[in-house]
Amino acid sequence: MASSTNILVLFDNNGQEYASRIHAGARRVSQSSGFQVNAENLFLSRRTVAEVLEEGSFAGIVLTPPLSDDRQVLSLIEARGLPYVRIAPLLDPDRGSTVIMDEYDAARAITAHLLDKGHRRIGIIRGPRIHLVSMRRFNGYANAIGGKGLRIDPTLVVEGDFSRRSGRDEAPKLFAAKPTAIFASNDEMAVGVIDAARAANIAVPGDISVVGFDDNAIAKSVTPRLTSVRQPLEEMGETASRLVVDRIRNPGRAHEQVQVPYQVVERESVREIEVQPA
Repeated sequence: MASSTNILVLFDNNGQEYASRIHAGARRVSQSSGFQVNAENLFLSRRTVAEVLEEGSFAGIVLTPPLSDDRQVLSLIEARGLPYVRIAPLLDPDRGSTVIMDEYDAARAITAHLLDKGHRRIGIIRGPRIHLVSMRRFNGYANAIGGKGLRIDPTLVVEGDFSRRSGRDEAPKLFAAKPTAIFASNDEMAVGVIDAARAANIAVPGDISVVGFDDNAIAKSVTPRLTSVRQPLEEMGETASRLVVDRIRNPGRAHEQVQVPYQVVERESVREIEVQPA
């Protein structure tokens, strides 16, 4: 049994609600396990993983994207002999225990939802390339588009950084390409698109439909309420922390891979239209 009772959840993510929801789920484990769950967001603190590990004492680590695919970070933690669990990794699936959701299929499903509503010119604000999950979500979008025999129009593809501001900044580029719908790769960017549409006197969903990803609280508070992919982030944080505790208490325990389900949640930000030419 480790002498420390601290479990560290590490983020490097501009989506603050994403981090807070995973941390909230992880903290549930501390109530019954005797461990204290702490979080650090390197995006905000501007510290390195090496600095954090050097300055603290930890029994185990939970890694979130993009850190969960950073092989340097994994090697650093392994060199210290610390048990770790990765949330949503795409590389090295057998390296340690993992908690995943099928990001590819979820993005395909929400794009298919727009296609089923008659939309054919569907823009996307993809996430930053440093997050490999951004590629998974883009590939899911591309699969749904290709499945209808459509080609991806490069003028309908832009890149944000998962912040509301980036959604607001990138949206006008998509508006110029005349989409009937936009898939933003997280809810914060989707709400930024709605902000930009309002500023440009573009009605949502009257003139353009918008969908997001994660189903954060903002999806339910924005007007119109946002159609989104519900990602069970609290469950993912709780499961990852439980797996870390299991590894701390039983170092020889076999690694586990846990997959959690997603759900497309329909609200008022999507309008059905007659099928339009691409």
